[in-house]
Amino acid sequence: MKRYPILTVLALSAICLTACDEDYMAITNPDAGKGKKAETPEYILHPLNWTSVADSVSSALVTRFFNQPGAAGVFCKTSYNNLHNNDYFYWQQPHAMAAMIDWHDRIEQSNPTLAAQLKGYMSDFYSHQGNNWAPARFRGPYGFGNNYSDDTAWQIIGLLQMYDATGDHRYFEAAEGTWVECIRPRFARNEYGWLIWLLDHAQEGKTEKEGNALLACTHGPASICASMLAAYAREAGDNAAYETYFNEASRCFDQNLIIMSPLGTVTSPGEVALSYTQGTCMEAGRLLWKLSGEAGYLRKAIMAARGQMGAEMCEVYKGEFLMRNEGTDYNNAVFHAVWYHWASRMATDREIDRIDPTIRQELKTFIQRHCWYYWKEGVNRSDWEDSYFSTTVYRPRAKGSGGEMGAYASAAQAMEAMCLIEKEF
Repeated sequence: MKRYPILTVLALSAICLTACDEDYMAITNPDAGKGKKAETPEYILHPLNWTSVADSVSSALVTRFFNQPGAAGVFCKTSYNNLHNNDYFYWQQPHAMAAMIDWHDRIEQSNPTLAAQLKGYMSDFYSHQGNNWAPARFRGPYGFGNNYSDDTAWQIIGLLQMYDATGDHRYFEAAEGTWVECIRPRFARNEYGWLIWLLDHAQEGKTEKEGNALLACTHGPASICASMLAAYAREAGDNAAYETYFNEASRCFDQNLIIMSPLGTVTSPGEVALSYTQGTCMEAGRLLWKLSGEAGYLRKAIMAARGQMGAEMCEVYKGEFLMRNEGTDYNNAVFHAVWYHWASRMATDREIDRIDPTIRQELKTFIQRHCWYYWKEGVNRSDWEDSYFSTTVYRPRAKGSGGEMGAYASAAQAMEAMCLIEKEF
């Protein structure tokens, strides 16, 4: 089994202790950081009924974006598929599905009829192979593979989460089979030993070297996949499979060591740090820590969490940090959803308090702040039928412009994250 380098563990420990000693309000509230006393915000004094809010937003996400004409069994880019532009809409699918799964898990006991309906939607999603557009040679035995390694990894994660939610073994078999047949062979294709990003370089007009480049978007989700599969293998008593998956997960995660800045931001050389790569680094490190017990993994994940909540990744609004708009493109719009999803897992993991006693509260406050602005300013509730969230937390999408799935999924995932945190914190 690969072990985390001891020098790295010691270095990360020192960094984390320094960050943990700082006052959280000084880190995330620009006014407090300048010495101005921060007032207790409204979202702390008078929290909303997040269950009711999440019911509204998650229901609308599914009603407006799932299983529409021309997009059977999957999510569509635009509300009600009004532009009929769902071609190549593949890697974003599992992120909206993650919000749906969180909704299912939240209401499974209280509303079994609705939960059964959502299980049916998951089965539809499986039958339609997540809207996969890839040529047959990339699809693998279950149809979920793609020549983009990160896109394939997202589908595997979605399948595993569907399996966790339903117990339907079809989803696990498809996830494991897609990893083994479509992803595992790609490690050998990179001269550095890490996972390649793109299998068909010519498609993107890339050279083989560019296609094999060290890209943050690839190794985070791949590490999560392999860690999840390692946990299943260990539970089944398959030590050989566990060792293989763990080594693949740690090999992917170690790429973060190369590209993470001292501030905890994760980005490929020459590119801008984005919330979804922060989120995947957080979850990958947390899962490897759960598997190995080695705190260095978690400390790296916590660095990524604080990196997302700091000035580099945020804008100032009403004297507080909110995640910045990362772009209205249908790819970029869903990035915040990824971060909320994984941040909620870190925020509800009580064992983390042994390593860092404040990070979970920091995440709870940060997510609650975003949920408040989404609901209070980011959607026109007086005209709910023609109101949609945008990629800016506190600003609704322009009236009459229709909805965009990524932005809406981000809001729904934030609300589901808040519900999970309130229940498990």
